[in-house]
Amino acid sequence: MKTNPKTEAEQIAFYDETYDRFLKARAAVGEVICDYRIAGVTIRLSFAGERLLTHLTPALEHLKIIPDGLPDLTFCLWDSQSTGIRMPDPPCHRDHFTDRGDIWGFNSERIRTAFHWHDYSVNLLDHQCNNGIYWVATAETLPYWVKASPLRTLIHWGMERRGRQLLHAAAVGTEKGAVLITGKGGVGKSSTALACLQAGYSYVADDYLIVGLDPEPVVYNLYGTAKLDADNIDQYPMLRPHIKNPDKLRDEKAVLFLHPYFEDQMQLEMPLRALLVPGIVDAERTSFKNTEPSIARQAASFTTMSQLPNVGRRTYEFFDRLCSRLPCYRIELGRDRALIPRAIADFLDRDPGMVSQGPLVEKVSSAGRQNPLISVVIPVYNGAAFIKEAVENVLAQAYPSLEIIIVDDGSTDGTAEIIRGLPCDIRYFRQDNNGAASARNRGIRDTAGDLITFLDVDDLWPENNLRMLVDEMSRRPELDLIHGYAQLVEYSPRSKTYEYRGNPRESFPYYIGAGLYRKRVFDKVGLFDKTLKFGEDTDWYNRANEQKIPMMRIEAVTLLVRRHGGNMTHGKSLVELNMLRVFKKALDRKRILGEDTGARED
Repeated sequence: MKTNPKTEAEQIAFYDETYDRFLKARAAVGEVICDYRIAGVTIRLSFAGERLLTHLTPALEHLKIIPDGLPDLTFCLWDSQSTGIRMPDPPCHRDHFTDRGDIWGFNSERIRTAFHWHDYSVNLLDHQCNNGIYWVATAETLPYWVKASPLRTLIHWGMERRGRQLLHAAAVGTEKGAVLITGKGGVGKSSTALACLQAGYSYVADDYLIVGLDPEPVVYNLYGTAKLDADNIDQYPMLRPHIKNPDKLRDEKAVLFLHPYFEDQMQLEMPLRALLVPGIVDAERTSFKNTEPSIARQAASFTTMSQLPNVGRRTYEFFDRLCSRLPCYRIELGRDRALIPRAIADFLDRDPGMVSQGPLVEKVSSAGRQNPLISVVIPVYNGAAFIKEAVENVLAQAYPSLEIIIVDDGSTDGTAEIIRGLPCDIRYFRQDNNGAASARNRGIRDTAGDLITFLDVDDLWPENNLRMLVDEMSRRPELDLIHGYAQLVEYSPRSKTYEYRGNPRESFPYYIGAGLYRKRVFDKVGLFDKTLKFGEDTDWYNRANEQKIPMMRIEAVTLLVRRHGGNMTHGKSLVELNMLRVFKKALDRKRILGEDTGARED
């Protein structure tokens, strides 16, 4: 997406105009003030009128305090329906709005801006004034998850500047401390936390919470709520009376308000002892295995970074520090869920920081892992500025069985000399300039590994990416390929670093470098269409999908795509990118298939 970034002055002007509308709304219907102490930070909610009050405050009621002095942060809230004051028109095209909430072109460090489709809300925060704004057109259409975890975006921005991080995670514990349970939805995070709550253990959160690292890792409670799939309610009979939306469970998760009934178990903060990545296994009892910090970091970061706007390098570095400070484990949830709370209590009793913990914990041994040969194919055309870093990135994966193949597609900028000077063994091929598809095909034909992956010379892989992909592939031998998501990063002249841009879920879905492929899949699908100078990746995946190739997308960022103005696709039209040709090729194949099977068009 091409955008003209808004200047700092333009973003401040939009904030000021929006704040002026809030002041008019407050003058029209009066002000209601509520103060809360959240993770050691005093936050004041200044409502224009009472309409939003009953929707947004119940989940925070347990953190309410008597106003005393100036708050650390003030959030100004209003709706247009009850106040008669409309929101200013957005200073950008609607195409600039993303699913996650980011607004392309709004990159100010001082003014944070987001628009959320799910509640149709505008969120702004001026870090210099410590003043935030939340607007919705009407309170009547707010979805249930907003009422269960309100103002996430503003709280996330406010906490980030104070050394704390909002996480999509659960936390429970005992007098020995808490465990942080994190990972994608559906792997047992909430059910584990609520099982511990029902069993009488200490409870911090099941969905969103706040973590601080200094001087020691600590988890803070945020919302006095929990969410549960309707199908699982019968497993938690003690929680059923606290469901607030029992008549809507056909379409919504059950929302539980835990305060004040569980007040004695709800902990406002607890020291963190370990990070757990849950998984459901075919075993009776729950057990624990050591896991690598990079794997735990990926589990902790992906869903959080997919949901919160304006996350980027700072957020990723926080997760890196968190996973280096805490021992990391995989908690393998057994069939008998009633035994899970006791297993976690026993785990905490054994001091998770110890490396050897007897029969409770099975240590993962890297020596016992399978390390199939991976052939890494790097096509390059005039990539002298990037080739060294690309190879260093591959080597930094620390994967022990690699073959690196570089195919030089007729470079004229000294790429060959740089390749010859690389401090590792490289299989190097040079051909006349014929495009990336042709270069990849040349590499495929010369690979020795049963597994193949690709890296464009100006892209990078996240840490431990190859190991994660290999582990996933080894667990699913029926799959021919596994791929994840690509995170766009853009060079910032101001910081002289690459900054995260946008939501990986919204990036182009078929980046070749985001996947790991069995060599056999190219026998089934064929090679890349070398007549396509661009769009060959979409064309290849179209063919793979048409042939029903077994593949899987994992919930992880597996490629960092750098945007620097020199990309081959920069400034190209759809025609130049061959997208129309790719679309026509797919239609032609469908037409031929229809004729071969006797199908006829009406």
